[in-house]
Amino acid sequence: MSLSEAIAYVDRGIARAQSLGIKVSLAVVDEFGQLVQLDRMDGAALMTPDLAQAKAVTAVNFKLPTSEVKKLDRETLRSIEQAVHFKVIALPGGVPIFEGAELKGAIGVSGATAHQEENVAAYALKK
Repeated sequence: MSLSEAIAYVDRGIARAQSLGIKVSLAVVDEFGQLVQLDRMDGAALMTPDLAQAKAVTAVNFKLPTSEVKKLDRETLRSIEQAVHFKVIALPGGVPIFEGAELKGAIGVSGATAHQEENVAAYALKK
């Protein structure tokens, strides 16, 4: 994941959030879960950058949207959380980024309703 790719994803996400009239934070991580780009829109809650990054890291590690991770049984999620060295957050708004079959990274969005966050993330990934 290059910085220019990450910025393009975040810019598209911000444009979508503005069109929806919402204030969010967006985080893009690479295939190793390392932060590449993080932006908090003016007016977004102060906790949203942390949540956006946690969603992105969760999505890249599970190779699934966080809305799908949320469907895992609670005991399984608890066991995973105790074993890994990252914050597992099973809330909608995190989406892995694939180029063909190759995992490139993930994007996380936080600061709105679950549906809006997923909408912004999906829009951000359109090229």
